Amino acid sequence: MRHHPGQWGQPHQQVPTEQQYQQWQQVPKKSRAGCVTLVVIGVVVLLGAGIVAGGYFSWRHSVITTPAGQEPSGKAVIAPCDLVSEDTLRRLRTTNFVDGHESEDTGAAGCRWRPTKGQDGNDERYLDITVTRSVADDPEEAVAEAEEAYESHRQTDGAGAVRVVEVAGPWDEAFLATGTEAKQALLVFRKGTTTVSVGYDGYDKTYWIEDERMPVAEAAWGAKVVAEEFAAGL
Repeated sequence: MRHHPGQWGQPHQQVPTEQQYQQWQQVPKKSRAGCVTLVVIGVVVLLGAGIVAGGYFSWRHSVITTPAGQEPSGKAVIAPCDLVSEDTLRRLRTTNFVDGHESEDTGAAGCRWRPTKGQDGNDERYLDITVTRSVADDPEEAVAEAEEAYESHRQTDGAGAVRVVEVAGPWDEAFLATGTEAKQALLVFRKGTTTVSVGYDGYDKTYWIEDERMPVAEAAWGAKVVAEEFAAGL
């Protein structure tokens, strides 16, 4: 049996004409103007961000490398502030004695040290000591007043601390409070009729907008070093 072409075999393929072939080849090209515009915008944005970032880090670098503290105050160290040695103050980077007072009538005293500009590094450090002595004539009453002052510190300073621990040393009793709002480390001790509070705090400069509070371990170490030395001299 003879088959007629195209009945059961391969379908007949129509050969495109020359005109159709040329039309297929003339596919319109996409415009590159939009891509170029996006690239230009991207480059401008990156350059702007780079300028801003460069300016910010340049500013923060100048802040970080600027020595902390102030020029030497020139104030003479009074008693009992002189119980802290110069070597200890250098180790704590607080060699600038900026304030000190003592009252024989009330038995109160205070001492403040800050960094000396150009001598104590670039990070801020603060050392503050307050002293309360009982002026009662009766020995038992004097001790009782000192114990009350110590307990008052425990209730106020310890309440806002992240951690409070008892500390052994050359004193009758003491506690160390860390992470308080006022001080990174605060060691309060009672020795006889005298109660002393030693606060050590500070900030480390960073490339972020805000500086970081000094490490707790360093603050606790500094407060303990000063308290031990101070207590030994009482």
